[in-house]
Amino acid sequence: MTDQARKRRDAWRKTNKLKRARFHSPALIVCALFLITGLVIVDDYGVSWDTVGQRLVAIDTLDYVLHEDQTLLRTHDRFYGAAFELPLFLLTERVLGLEDPRHVYLARHVLTHLLFLIGGFCCYLLAQRLSGDRLVALLVMLLFLLSPRLYAHSFFNSKDAVFASAFVMALLVASRAFDRDSVGAYRWCGAAAGLLVNLRIMGVVLFAVVLLFRAWAWFRAEGAVARRRVVATTGAFALWGVVALFISLPYLWEDPAGRLSEYWAVVTDHPLVQRELFRGQTFSSAALPWDYVLRWFAISQPPVTLLLGLLGMGALSLAVWGVVKRGAGTAWGGAELRFGVLLATCFVLPMVAFVLLRPNTLNSWRHFYFLHGPFCLLATFALMGLRQLSAQGWRRGLLGGAAGALTAAGLGAATLEMAQIHPNQHLYFNFFVDRKTPERLRAWHEMDYWNMTLRQGYEYMLRQTPAAAINIEEKYFKAGILRHLSWSRLILSVADWRRFTYDPSRDPEFYLDIGGNAIRSNLPEDPFPPILHRLKVYNNTIMTVSTPDLSRVAPAVAEAYRALHRMATAGAPATRAGGYEVHRHGSWLAWVKEACEPGVLMREFQLNFYPADAGRLPDHHRKRGYSIISVRGVRFDGKCLGAARLPDFALARVRLGQLGRWKVEVPF
Repeated sequence: MTDQARKRRDAWRKTNKLKRARFHSPALIVCALFLITGLVIVDDYGVSWDTVGQRLVAIDTLDYVLHEDQTLLRTHDRFYGAAFELPLFLLTERVLGLEDPRHVYLARHVLTHLLFLIGGFCCYLLAQRLSGDRLVALLVMLLFLLSPRLYAHSFFNSKDAVFASAFVMALLVASRAFDRDSVGAYRWCGAAAGLLVNLRIMGVVLFAVVLLFRAWAWFRAEGAVARRRVVATTGAFALWGVVALFISLPYLWEDPAGRLSEYWAVVTDHPLVQRELFRGQTFSSAALPWDYVLRWFAISQPPVTLLLGLLGMGALSLAVWGVVKRGAGTAWGGAELRFGVLLATCFVLPMVAFVLLRPNTLNSWRHFYFLHGPFCLLATFALMGLRQLSAQGWRRGLLGGAAGALTAAGLGAATLEMAQIHPNQHLYFNFFVDRKTPERLRAWHEMDYWNMTLRQGYEYMLRQTPAAAINIEEKYFKAGILRHLSWSRLILSVADWRRFTYDPSRDPEFYLDIGGNAIRSNLPEDPFPPILHRLKVYNNTIMTVSTPDLSRVAPAVAEAYRALHRMATAGAPATRAGGYEVHRHGSWLAWVKEACEPGVLMREFQLNFYPADAGRLPDHHRKRGYSIISVRGVRFDGKCLGAARLPDFALARVRLGQLGRWKVEVPF
């Protein structure tokens, strides 16, 4: 920081609150514009399973505190604190008295997004503290807010997005403590760190980093008085952190030490182990490659954010090297440099910890979204350098101006792309991955693991069947192991979601298939049954709505399915089972029931392909010895028809069945 910039910053800190508000007015205007935009588009997002689960955490916590209800102690989500969820529940459903699920979840989305905007404004304040430059601070705030993935998550993800915002707020409190170096300031810093741990166990990152810096301050302190002051402030920080965590996490009250150790063990080594799609391969979430988080971070952030953040880390490294080399002095002053090192530590330490420890990590880098704030703040040092460059002669001024124009263009490109893929910004990828080849991306990386596109499928069904009941499949209607599929309807109006029914004696009007990756995807590779609606993002199919009723499709499409039936049944069946005839025809395997009663199509047909050479199977199928696909049937002229295209490798046999009803093996 130049002397002139430091004088501006110090003068700003001494001004009264009214002048500060005027000074912050550009940032407040930007936040207001974001808030207005959020209020306009909030109804475009669906309900995630975590949203419902987090709400139940608040209810169980309240019942545990007020009525000694033991439900909290039995639920898996007891390990997730209610520091945000409990006030959110009390405000929306007790103070405002909201009862309609749609209104409850819309209010939750608005308030969660509001916290995200507050986090962005805290980024502005921190960048202002570091740079003393209002324009630099404003650009850093925009870097934080214009992260497409985090922006979408700020509406429907009250876990990771809330923690990312709270982490920046806690950094602001820590910055204030570093500036004042008083017991009172460190008390607030400790309380903020304790609440962070309540929200996510990764809050220990800030706790550990602050303690590390206090240890360094003790080592550098001169004299007993200075060291006693460091001990006093550090003790206040640690004590208030523990107290804040204990008070805000009632689960700890009965057995603090035992339950805290259990909390640490479960949350750091998540008991849910699943397959993760990464670089076209599948891995256990408990045994991911070392570069999993780093690569996800690199491919799902806007390029302008990556560039400025890396440049900022480089500039900070040069400043640190200057201190090491000269022993004193730096271009940006001591306090700013120290806090920059703290930001870099908060960003690098979790990355290094993941590489060394490889904890069980689910669903891309969602558990590490809190790294976004420190990384954007590190860009402050790059932007400060560009500002200083533009003031050093016309040649360097042109270079600085060009860099500023590129920054503005990068932010504009991110904004434009967010608008283009709305409301699916949670599926954002930058140009470091192949976004053009059809259907490649969803076979290469995780995409809609939240199943957020379900809402768009439900809305399509409503448009296609106005003012009538819609019979859907059981898993999209009833609560159960896939209850999040039915929860997606809660964001619809009561009149709309009550139009969806489940009647096992009738065939469904529609099939709703969700995809997003090649592991848990229900999307068939072939358009069977006929697809009525296909949602694509980056030329990749994420969700489809199809129908078993050929009367709903175009005559030419219906005739194609009838032709497949005629070809498949031209010869003798390969076998019979459950009233079905199973036919092999070229690259197709078809099963036909000539007299088909209603309701038989309600369950999926499952095919297990056993290869002649097990080495042809993907890694995640090799252990079981076969690959699996699921296919639904179609109905026409009183007949039921199902068909699947055979894989390109030689088969030993195929096992075909309708879950819970019939199974048959077809030899090859």
